[in-house]
Amino acid sequence: MSPSSTAPVSTEREQRPWLYPYRQDAQLGWHGELVLRPLLPVSLVNGDRGTPRLAGLVASGADLTLVSGLLAEQLGIGLEDYEGEGAHRFGIGVVRARYKTIDLRLHAPDAGLHAPDAEQDPGTEQDGYREWRSRIGFVQDWPSNGFVVLGNVGFFDQFEVAISAFANSVAVADPGDCVSAAPGPDFGPED
Repeated sequence: MSPSSTAPVSTEREQRPWLYPYRQDAQLGWHGELVLRPLLPVSLVNGDRGTPRLAGLVASGADLTLVSGLLAEQLGIGLEDYEGEGAHRFGIGVVRARYKTIDLRLHAPDAGLHAPDAEQDPGTEQDGYREWRSRIGFVQDWPSNGFVVLGNVGFFDQFEVAISAFANSVAVADPGDCVSAAPGPDFGPED
């Protein structure tokens, strides 16, 4: 399924990348300065159940999209019949995740991180979104149930993503909407 195949997004929006400014994190930096992070408005959907918009941290070093195990209960997902499990490095530690395949939604940049009404059914939102289906990891004892790590599987494998700390922004486009860059350097024969 392509990232926007089931999403009610206008053709004009699908033709351009969505540009998201970095957002202020709740924590302060080590000298008391504000911390800006690449946080995108995302939600999770399982059938007719969904989450309100959550803060999705764009993490190019994460191998898989990870969320709190508490969200599985909210989505009506039993983690007893999981599709695999594994260990993932997170920060300076390691977390264990159980995998389930669900739908994810990336909301338009003007949607904000939180829905006007947190109890609103995610299937009736008026803003645009891109939807895709992927296997993600549910982590027990996750520090926050409103935080999602957007990793290589479950996010970067669905979109063309450009992150710029200089511009404090993230651009997200459907893969077919981007022009390929020139080939990279040749590092020799592949094994």
